[in-house]
Amino acid sequence: MVSLSYDLFKRAEGGVPVWVEAVRDLETARSRIRELSAEAPGQYLVFSQRSGRLVSSATIVASPAARAAHNVVKNSPGETESCALESDTLWK
Repeated sequence: MVSLSYDLFKRAEGGVPVWVEAVRDLETARSRIRELSAEAPGQYLVFSQRSGRLVSSATIVASPAARAAHNVVKNSPGETESCALESDTLWK
């Protein structure tokens, strides 16, 4: 039986953490957060079940598809302007 040592949470409106799932290690946690954020960007938290402490936090500003779709913003007919969105992930 695989031991699931880390809980993943997504911070909902108002800052309330909502449990998403449990994973076995930090690498899996990072991978799952990237996958989950493709559908729902936001702040994700990783807690250690062993220590009961926050071990990682990631803020996903926009999914890769959303960044690509919004990379060019139309200001007026015939004019476009490039815009840069924030970085994918801020691991602590």
